Amino acid sequence: MERSEELREHQKSAANGADSFRLTHALSRHLSWLFNEPGGSRLNISKMSFEGLELPNPVFTKAVFLQVAFPDCRLPGASFQDATVTDGSFEGANLERSNFVRAYLVRTSFRGANLAGADFSKADLQGVDFRGANLTKAKFAGASMLHADFREADLRGVDTSALNFSGAKLAGAIRDVPL
Repeated sequence: MERSEELREHQKSAANGADSFRLTHALSRHLSWLFNEPGGSRLNISKMSFEGLELPNPVFTKAVFLQVAFPDCRLPGASFQDATVTDGSFEGANLERSNFVRAYLVRTSFRGANLAGADFSKADLQGVDFRGANLTKAKFAGASMLHADFREADLRGVDTSALNFSGAKLAGAIRDVPL
């Protein structure tokens, strides 16, 4: 029994490695597309998982992700500016200082993720799950947070004075001042 479990883990690891290699290649073509260089193409991925991926400062600007999972990934400083992520998952991921400005992040989960210092300004966060996430010093200026779930999230250092949390769930959220 142990040997078959090891084999499954190895196959899973090899599949993740191959997917990570393909993603790195696709990111290179995506950067070419962003800079209007020949051979470039927009990053558009659906129904894939990149579990445990480590990639500092990746540029996913204007990329499209449908049902893509990045569980337990280390993507500090990632740029998802103007990106579309629908039904995605970043559960347990490290996304410190990441840029989600004007991103469309509908029904996406950031449960337990580290989003300290992330910028969600003007992002569409409809139905986003931030339960238990570290959002210290994150920015949400002009973000749409209808039905977002911030239960048990750490919101210390977030300027909530001009934010509209109507329809959002905030039970147990840690914050500097009451909302």
